[in-house]
Amino acid sequence: MRKRDFFFGEVYEGGAGATLRLSDMEPLARKVSAEFFTAQLNRMLKEHDGQLTLSDGTSYPSFWSFIDKVVPEQVGFVEIYARQDVNDNVEATLACDIVLVNGVITVKPHWCAYKDIRADEVISTLLVPLHLKALQGKAYIRWDDGETEPLLQNDDYQAELENVFSVSKYPSAMSWGDTADQKVKQYKMDLECATDVGCRGVSSEQAWDAYRELRYNRTVWNKRPLAALNFHMWKFFASRSYHLLE
Repeated sequence: MRKRDFFFGEVYEGGAGATLRLSDMEPLARKVSAEFFTAQLNRMLKEHDGQLTLSDGTSYPSFWSFIDKVVPEQVGFVEIYARQDVNDNVEATLACDIVLVNGVITVKPHWCAYKDIRADEVISTLLVPLHLKALQGKAYIRWDDGETEPLLQNDDYQAELENVFSVSKYPSAMSWGDTADQKVKQYKMDLECATDVGCRGVSSEQAWDAYRELRYNRTVWNKRPLAALNFHMWKFFASRSYHLLE
């Protein structure tokens, strides 16, 4: 059954609470404060037995636009887990449960790591936003048996990546292709940069701008030693070639 809500607009009501489109959250979130937006989410949860689903038909949802306007202090915890009821063409998709005062918000897009570009999206549209919002300390992996473990422990980003891809049913996403090692380094740097920015307490475009700048600077810095080595090697061989010609 569908109904009209004064704030969220069209709401689908079913046996499992209410369902909204995640893409509809972005224009709403821009108009109001985080406090007001979070209050409306809690109202919706209270009106629908503590269950609200945000669905998205893509593998690159605008999750940041949503989570950016959720007050972190009102988040009890976050759980990332696998679902088999979203896309029959893959082993599983990832979902994210966010527990607020009045219930659970389930974010249910098509996050999946079955190939490189999809794995990239899991990092950029799920994990990076959680770190930018400094929610990694409240986030957990929920395994199929119901057991949970912290998303990030002792700043071990390698373990975080391994666990996320493992629960996604595509653990090989960490080792695909000839550039797998470089890809893992990139993922770890992405999470490190997002964590650093998250500690600053900035939000919205400021957070993304700061993240992109930090990521760019670290990428350039990481390439400097190799560039310097190549330059000195060129000078060395050029010098030897010059003396041989004399």
